[in-house]
Amino acid sequence: MSMFLIISTAWAVTALVLLAVAWWLVRVGKIVLHRNIMIVLTVGAWIFILNYIFVQRYGGELGPFPSEYVPWMALHGSLGLVPLIGATCLVVGRLMTGRNKFSTHFNQHHKAYGRTFVVVWFFTHLGGIFNAIFLR
Repeated sequence: MSMFLIISTAWAVTALVLLAVAWWLVRVGKIVLHRNIMIVLTVGAWIFILNYIFVQRYGGELGPFPSEYVPWMALHGSLGLVPLIGATCLVVGRLMTGRNKFSTHFNQHHKAYGRTFVVVWFFTHLGGIFNAIFLR
């Protein structure tokens, strides 16, 4: 297994645990810890995505994967961007509270968006673990 697959699998497992912890924290009212974990998850996810693009573009360790996996990888990657962009909007909205209509909208609907994005994000990370299993 390549170093990239090991790192991506470790990130997927870590992110799953952090998502579950963040969900629990918000349920018990520990909002500051929830916020901090979600910031770490969002920044970490963007770092992972940028690293993935860099590895694919410049031919790092991962290299090409079998052509039969291309549709799955495209679907997984596209679906993975939905909760990442959503989480980014929620985090930025919280950090910019009261400054503009963007932050107002995402703060007013934070709970509804969060409940939607967490489910998709959770399954995206599960898909990342399956990717590592199938591509090794």
